Amino acid sequence: MLVRHAKSSWDDLTLDDHDRPLNERGEAGAERMGAWLADRGHVPKTLLCSTAKRAEMTAKILMEQFADKPVTDYISGLYHATPDTILAKIRNAPAGDLMVVGHNPGMASFADLISETRPKHERFASFPTTSTLISEVHLDSWKDLKFGDARLINFVVPRDLKVLL
Repeated sequence: MLVRHAKSSWDDLTLDDHDRPLNERGEAGAERMGAWLADRGHVPKTLLCSTAKRAEMTAKILMEQFADKPVTDYISGLYHATPDTILAKIRNAPAGDLMVVGHNPGMASFADLISETRPKHERFASFPTTSTLISEVHLDSWKDLKFGDARLINFVVPRDLKVLL
């Protein structure tokens, strides 16, 4: 599962980009996405998350919706990571269902590169805030993951969830 962080606040322009929190819309979107994921059984065993405040807040809100909490690893290298960096971090993850919470443009590019086929969703290329790509791979270890390995299960954005929930 790949999740772009939820909508962040620009209210305090003195904050460093890394320290920007979520705004109310972002918090609500992350809560809806977490509930949707939990309702469909898409709960990770491990969660890899950027250390940016907006990514950490997104992960926390998502996890509040899960009965079984994933082991979470906050990784500074996921802050504005490139697709190659995201792939390298995933390759170091333990076996099992995995979620990555990160940032654009890296998440959008990584989602496109990792997928066998692109979702037929008009928002996939832009991968807006709180977008979530769910896919599956058939590997014994994340160490073997390569671009193009993931089979699409679903791609949703928060706006879709008003209809789906």
